[in-house]
Amino acid sequence: MSRRLCGTFTFGILILGLALIVGSAGSVSAAEKSLYDRLGGKGAIDAVVKKFTTDQLADPRLAKFYTKTDIPAWRGHLADLICQASGGPCKYKGLKMSQAHARKYITSDQFGWTAGHLVNALNHFKVTAKERDELVAIVASLKEQVVGQ
Repeated sequence: MSRRLCGTFTFGILILGLALIVGSAGSVSAAEKSLYDRLGGKGAIDAVVKKFTTDQLADPRLAKFYTKTDIPAWRGHLADLICQASGGPCKYKGLKMSQAHARKYITSDQFGWTAGHLVNALNHFKVTAKERDELVAIVASLKEQVVGQ
């Protein structure tokens, strides 16, 4: 992702996050399903996480962060995190984001590249723009706990 595209992506995420916060102040239809359900449930989240993490591991700009990582455990934690954050029944039992990323000194660009892989994985599975943007906004809200730790 080019620096310009990364900056545009980050700006877009900030605007989307603000829109979601403002929009959440209004009433939500009782008939609207949770993001978890709209994503397709645990099986769909697991598939997205597998594609997402496989792409991260293949990216030479990011692979160095995972040389000592238990990949199956990491995928499980990530799937549980997304499941819980999207309104599903899972309970994330991993480290706090700031602890998990401590002393990795992740940059904004690296965070953006990772977000790009998430978007690509969601697009690969033809997740609609609304659900994709909601999930990316959730992930973007963690940036402060990941970058520069």
